[in-house]
Amino acid sequence: MRHALTAIAVLAMGIGCASPGMPPGGPTISSFPRVIATLPDTNARNARPNKVLVRYDDVIGEQAAGGNLSRAVLISPWDGEPRVEWKRTGMTIRPKGGWRPNTAYTITILPGITDLKGQPSPFGFVYRFSTGPDIPATAIRGVAFDWLLARPIPGATVQGIDVRDTTLVYLAVADSTGRFEMQGVPAGTYRVRAFEEKTPNRTLDPREPWDTATVTLRDSARTDLYAFVHDTLPARISEVRQSDSVTISLLMDKPLLPGALIPPSSVRVLMADSTVLPVLAVTTAAERQAAQLRADSIARARDTTARTPRTAPQRRTIDPTQRRDTGVVSALPKPARAAPTIELFVTLGVPLKPATTYRVEVARLRNLLGVEGSATRVLITPRPTVTDTTRTIPPAARDTVRARPPAVPPRPPR
Repeated sequence: MRHALTAIAVLAMGIGCASPGMPPGGPTISSFPRVIATLPDTNARNARPNKVLVRYDDVIGEQAAGGNLSRAVLISPWDGEPRVEWKRTGMTIRPKGGWRPNTAYTITILPGITDLKGQPSPFGFVYRFSTGPDIPATAIRGVAFDWLLARPIPGATVQGIDVRDTTLVYLAVADSTGRFEMQGVPAGTYRVRAFEEKTPNRTLDPREPWDTATVTLRDSARTDLYAFVHDTLPARISEVRQSDSVTISLLMDKPLLPGALIPPSSVRVLMADSTVLPVLAVTTAAERQAAQLRADSIARARDTTARTPRTAPQRRTIDPTQRRDTGVVSALPKPARAAPTIELFVTLGVPLKPATTYRVEVARLRNLLGVEGSATRVLITPRPTVTDTTRTIPPAARDTVRARPPAVPPRPPR
């Protein structure tokens, strides 16, 4: 360790001697640690390092990654948690099983490296070198989505597994918008897998949502991944409730496969005497919302009273003193695949009776893996609410309906 830190100190001194001079006012120290030197150099070829050396401009601490710096460092190709050691301003990194020959490596230090005051760095650090003669100018890009929530997965772990040699696993981490980029990967065919970690071990564990796709890489490739929990059990009805007099809502315990049709014949609603109610349609929440939007659009088009006469467009003047906001963050990526549903709506041909027990049976339900199953649930409709009409009468009117006492007859004259 002492020899490694000595080498990196010499490297830093060489960089300092090559600088034109110290800026006025003394040395500048950033508010968080920054990398100032590495050994081997960035993009070095035919390197034979024992350890990779990284030097910062300030003393770093172990507060990053919960006191385990190994979790803040990624080595691609990945063979397990790397061995990371540190002392003051220096950090040494080496893979678990040693460096492979003729391999291009990408080392990523995630944001969060802290100084002794606990001030974390908001930026990460990425650099590459090769133990062989080449560093491929290739990249696999894409976005990791949560399929059920239809949103990106920030910090998703992405693996690129060589189909010819499954021990060769390249690794990347998505940014806060779910976008990932895996560079320096040799041309070939890869199984790209993205998953949302519940435990920070860079390994897919049970009940963690994931998705995979096969890509053929020549110079660049792109694939979007839609992670979900791969459950082989069929979907069941977790809750059933009455939406209105002719509609029943079914809430499932697992998302259903998008595009899988559920015909009305696959749903049966029975009374206690086995009377079967007619089912007109089975729709999802998205289909109901789309139908409502279409109905509202048609209603607005028919409402001629809401139309206003056309006016000539006004010219917009540009104020030269107003500068365009160049710091606007780009919008989050949107998934191209429809999100699965967990709720179904059953429309009946007759109204439901109050305070009545029904049995709802649904067949041919398919989960996201295509596993088919059936489900049954009991629905008890609520009793009708009885309203007190006297409470709705205004006080003044209520006084007028009160019974008046009978008039006292006059006394006869004596």
